[in-house]
Amino acid sequence: MFSPVLKKSLTVAAAGAMALHSLPTAYAEEAPRTKLSIYDEPEPKRVVIESPTKLEEHVAYAQKYVDGALDEGKSHVDNLHSQVRSVESDIRGTINSIVAEDEDILPNAMYIGVAALAGTIIARKRNIVIRFLTSTALAAGTAHYLLPKTTHNLCVQLEKLERKYPELAKAHSSVNDAVNDARKQIDDTLDSLTGQFGKQVKESTDAAFANTKQKVESMYSTRSNPGVEETLKKD
Repeated sequence: MFSPVLKKSLTVAAAGAMALHSLPTAYAEEAPRTKLSIYDEPEPKRVVIESPTKLEEHVAYAQKYVDGALDEGKSHVDNLHSQVRSVESDIRGTINSIVAEDEDILPNAMYIGVAALAGTIIARKRNIVIRFLTSTALAAGTAHYLLPKTTHNLCVQLEKLERKYPELAKAHSSVNDAVNDARKQIDDTLDSLTGQFGKQVKESTDAAFANTKQKVESMYSTRSNPGVEETLKKD
């Protein structure tokens, strides 16, 4: 019914219509185009990881060591301070227990010191042992006379210390032995001096007696006169 030319035209028209109908679908499947910006793209953030140098590591180690040493030294100082305060408290309590409340310490202590100095002056020409014993004896006697209660309390505290520290008791025993030896030597010296003095006195008396006898005898014409010896004996 249709001519071949008409058929060919219709075919081309149908193909063109189909091609036009398929164009929007093809464009819809493509990625939408973005509008170009007039500004530069922002730079990405950079994360910088710093690693310490060798010098910084050594400095950190030294600082840590110094901090530890300072803390340790501070703890030692605190312990020492607490010990000193404890010792101070003990000493204060001991002094309060020794000193009697009804006795005056200040002037009497000065008198005791003067007595000890006087003992040293009295025995200044003797050896050091005798000077020490003389000074100690005078000081102890004065202390017992002026401060009897305080001296008694002091002796009690010394006994407690000797029981607590055996070395102190040994030292006290050694001092007592030395004092006893010195006292024995002094007694022996005094005995020998007394004996020598008595001997010298006797010899001097005998010499004076003989001299006087000779002078009296020279007053008489003869030495056989019995009145000479009787006169000397009466004198």
